[in-house]
Amino acid sequence: MTRLLTTTALLGAMALGLPNFAFAADDIFTSPDGAFSVYGGVGLAYIKAEEFVYDGSHKLSQLDWESKGMTLYTLGADAQIDKNWKVRAAFNVGTGGNGHMVDYDWMDYGISDWTDRSIHPDTELDHYFSGSIEVDRGIYENETTSFDVGAGFRYTDVKWTAYGGSYIYSGGGFRDTVGSFPDGERGISYQQKIPVGFLAVNGSHTIGALTLSGGLQGGLSFGIDDIDDHWMRDLRFYDSMKIAPMLGANITANYQISQMASLFVTGSFEKVFHERGDMKIVDTTGASADSHSSDSAGATYQAMSISFGLKGTF
Repeated sequence: MTRLLTTTALLGAMALGLPNFAFAADDIFTSPDGAFSVYGGVGLAYIKAEEFVYDGSHKLSQLDWESKGMTLYTLGADAQIDKNWKVRAAFNVGTGGNGHMVDYDWMDYGISDWTDRSIHPDTELDHYFSGSIEVDRGIYENETTSFDVGAGFRYTDVKWTAYGGSYIYSGGGFRDTVGSFPDGERGISYQQKIPVGFLAVNGSHTIGALTLSGGLQGGLSFGIDDIDDHWMRDLRFYDSMKIAPMLGANITANYQISQMASLFVTGSFEKVFHERGDMKIVDTTGASADSHSSDSAGATYQAMSISFGLKGTF
């Protein structure tokens, strides 16, 4: 039953709670009065998702999907509406990275340990898209310190496919069957669609050439929707999770080395917490009718980063 992140660009993306690991980026355009700017960048990110199947209180299956070192391309814009109000928007596309998936099953209800496991080092990131918009209002500002609060929305769509791999199954006995799938054989694909609404608190403080800034985001995922294809079994699973909490944080140290350039280091974290939901199972051959089950699916999403780079003003 197996299933389951520049220079200017980074600061804008981090304020939105997006995990980035940036090498370099430049302002593409800034209006003469500085009220509107467009930025772009490239970096690295780590993303992880968990997929679950349940039978009541018993966990039947867990699939751990991840991509390390994913290349992330960012395009965004900031607009200062008036003295106190600002709008921020960003769009991200991720490619590549080192993907990996492990699939566990607990088919024996009498024991707590897994009975079946498959490992898939050849796991590819099919796509990663993320777009966000945030409206902020300044609540305090002096020569060195500023604070603002805001609200925003983000939508993420990520998909992996696992190929080949090795397995340990419990056939006639406990973990008595060991083998491997043919290299390049498509096994399982997993896609998550994640709409998130959040509130944000952001602040910055300057000490000479050093500026420390950061933010906290808290909100809700309006239900992760996922699609899970088991290609060898001609089965497709549609899962819809209930509303789940979301938490994000970022912190940046920025050191001004000249009037036009600065060096920075940033860390960030984002997580959509575990929640259960309903499942629909479709036989893609059409040989059998669709089936439905309540509260039998589960999912999480997580991203972390540490980043550094050069920020330029033009």
